[in-house]
Amino acid sequence: MKVRTEMLREGWIISKPVLANTETPIVDVGKQLTTFDIDLIRAFLINEIEVDIAQESNVSESKNDNTSLEFISIYQEAMKLYRTHFVSWESGGPLNIVEFRKILIPLIDYIENTTIKKIPRPSVTLKDDKDKIVHHSLLCTLLSTLIAQKLNYSKGDIIQVGVSAALCNAGYAKYHFKSIQQLENSPDYKNHPMHSYRIVEKVQFLRDQMKIAILQHEERLDGSGYPLKLKATHINEYASILGASAYFFNKVLFSNEDLNDFQIIEHLNKECFGKFHPTVIDSINQIVINYQLGDKVLLSNGIVGKIVYQSRNEITRPVVKEENSDRVIDLTKERKVFIEQILK
Repeated sequence: MKVRTEMLREGWIISKPVLANTETPIVDVGKQLTTFDIDLIRAFLINEIEVDIAQESNVSESKNDNTSLEFISIYQEAMKLYRTHFVSWESGGPLNIVEFRKILIPLIDYIENTTIKKIPRPSVTLKDDKDKIVHHSLLCTLLSTLIAQKLNYSKGDIIQVGVSAALCNAGYAKYHFKSIQQLENSPDYKNHPMHSYRIVEKVQFLRDQMKIAILQHEERLDGSGYPLKLKATHINEYASILGASAYFFNKVLFSNEDLNDFQIIEHLNKECFGKFHPTVIDSINQIVINYQLGDKVLLSNGIVGKIVYQSRNEITRPVVKEENSDRVIDLTKERKVFIEQILK
């Protein structure tokens, strides 16, 4: 299977020679990757290589890591199958909820069984903008599943939320789009939740509350959403879960900015204050902002340091003490600097 080079790990097996405008492969088939091999491949600016899952080495592959080969394999299969359903909807076909649910259960089970909870962002090759919609849908399933877990939902409710999250974009099939820009420029664009609702309206597996949540996932508690411009008293918590998940991955896939999770959370807390149920925002904050005092972090300016203070008002911007130095960086004041990665 193809794997993007930024995801490579020591111990993986090469299934196709890695060429880089050289007479001989820079890494040959059957080679078990070393740190040197990975650095060499990246130095040649190669985007992706072939790795044989069946020959995966004995090097420990943690189920806690959402870039593991097992997870990528499950995810790519889900993308392929989801797209076949989407094409059927484009042709006016009905939602086969039993078969569609089978696509998502492996993803939901995988995320439920991980012990380290973090925003899943698997790197996959997208053929076109239709693939991007499919990718967005599945990512929303994963994040919605994590949020439902944080809110201590029952197993049945977690599955309902995960499946519903994947169906929020089903209505886009009615637009027969070729590009995201064409889709967003459609005069009927803000009715896509209604189209999604019509697709799920008569299926028996989904509860009525979930069908309503799909209809309401673009509504906002302050009345600024669409298509019905509902306000808080009419919007259920499930809709906020689906809506916040969609917002998060809109920033990942459709934004012109290259934002990491911490920056997206900062946007979520500022731009969406009063728009989603607070319980949902708190859950996403807990999933992403899972660092504690003393944790080591990498900042966007390349500095490594330890968190020595956390602000209650700006949870994404703690105070960091630079490693091997007495310098202290207050991220609430250094606005151009942000956390790039937790180095626990």
